[in-house]
Amino acid sequence: MAAGDEPEDLQGLKEAIKRRVYGDILASAGKGRKGKSSKPEGIVTIAFTDIEESSRLVSQLGDKQARTLIRRHDQVLRDAVRLHEGVEVERAGDGFMVAFSTASRAIEWAVGLQRALAGDQELTEGGIRVRVGMETGEVIAEEHGYFGRTVFQASRISEVSRGGQIVASEATRLVAGPGQFPFSDLGQHQLKGLDGSHRLYEVSWDEEPAAAGS
Repeated sequence: MAAGDEPEDLQGLKEAIKRRVYGDILASAGKGRKGKSSKPEGIVTIAFTDIEESSRLVSQLGDKQARTLIRRHDQVLRDAVRLHEGVEVERAGDGFMVAFSTASRAIEWAVGLQRALAGDQELTEGGIRVRVGMETGEVIAEEHGYFGRTVFQASRISEVSRGGQIVASEATRLVAGPGQFPFSDLGQHQLKGLDGSHRLYEVSWDEEPAAAGS
């Protein structure tokens, strides 16, 4: 592949996003928006979260204290989702599946979440560390969630990440804009149950994006 070329599937993804954005503009031009939209459809960024070693926390802290911390974590995460106009799709155990209409909004949410968790003394002293994995692509919207390869890949990417880490796919990075966020190349990874290798990127959340032209 020549320098600067992109895989055909990523080119198609960008074109699909352009069509959806233009369609949203035209659709809203005559009628305006009547409040916050519901679950996004079409090209969506899906993120999965999980508390690292939550079973160990329960064993060390006991049921009551661990549950108090996890409830505090849940509130911080949900506040961040609302702030960045995401949608909570489902909660399973101590993890969440959330969806965003744009990749940049999903990354802003994840960065804000990690900063909020790190700034919460109760959670940091309790050992709460959250891993986040995300993927961008087409999904099939169902009554109570989503279905499709994008969902499976996002889930597997979250399994690769560590506590306190945000890991994004190459598609998420390209759609969000490589220069807009501090990405670090993690190289190629095999994702459980999925064919081929997948290039993943870590998003740093303890530094601000570089100013344009710097």
